[in-house]
Amino acid sequence: MKKVFASILALTMTAAMLTSCGDSDSSSKSDASSKKEETTTTTTTAETTTTTAETEAASSEAPADSTAEEGEAPKPLSDMPATLASYENASVYWKADTDITSIIEPFAEDTGSGAYVPNTDESEVAISIEELEGIPMAKVEVLSMTEDGANYAIPKIKIHMEKLFEGHEEDLEKIFTVKADIVTKAVGNFVSDDGTEMFVPGNFMGAFVTQPSDGNGGNSWNDLYDFGESEWVSEWGSYELTMRPGIKAGKATFVNTTDPQFVSIMRWSIPNQADFYIADLTFEDEDGNVIACPAFAK
Repeated sequence: MKKVFASILALTMTAAMLTSCGDSDSSSKSDASSKKEETTTTTTTAETTTTTAETEAASSEAPADSTAEEGEAPKPLSDMPATLASYENASVYWKADTDITSIIEPFAEDTGSGAYVPNTDESEVAISIEELEGIPMAKVEVLSMTEDGANYAIPKIKIHMEKLFEGHEEDLEKIFTVKADIVTKAVGNFVSDDGTEMFVPGNFMGAFVTQPSDGNGGNSWNDLYDFGESEWVSEWGSYELTMRPGIKAGKATFVNTTDPQFVSIMRWSIPNQADFYIADLTFEDEDGNVIACPAFAK
């Protein structure tokens, strides 16, 4: 049922491309015609100057039939570990003492003084390690509201590939597929137009992106998978995001370098507060073999 709702919502949502800030990052606005399916990858190239585009928030209304079907009960969080599709054979696992803020960062510009300067539509985020049902996960806590106060702003985070593959940079160019097990978790109630409150994460829609080094001190921008998921029954949801940069050779693929390169995730704006967690990351070569990150082994 959830995927039907997510598909309907995704068709009605206008997802515009977002801005990346920083010394080594730049991005460009994706045209509506560049919407991707998981199995048909399309690549766009970043401009050297950054642009800002407004992103329409995910619907503030739950689908009319978003209440639990007859006999459908909320799932306990203890069910969550079994839903992680790639956890048994992932490339990257987090630990309680992982220095996660050096690996996962917001797009927002670091002024050098510790000040957080988000882009126009970007949420301030707190990134930490939190254990859910015995599994240490990278938690992305969404802190900011949009300017009109109607929605939570857009969390935009980038994962440093050069740090995950430090000392093994030759494996970066072998990456054909990238997967991430994601968990969403309600923090505040979703309130429908009729006043009904539901303690659910609701919509989880956004973009899964590669930002390889462009060889000139910057990064290309490749929106490879626009996801649209939702959870309207339980307080948590679980999804596997998959993109295949290897389908589109060239700027979408990572290169053998120590320069900064990123896997980036953005979640579109929603009216209720919900955090998301990165349980693990998996990198595969063209033949489907898992590429290990020795420093982040289980």
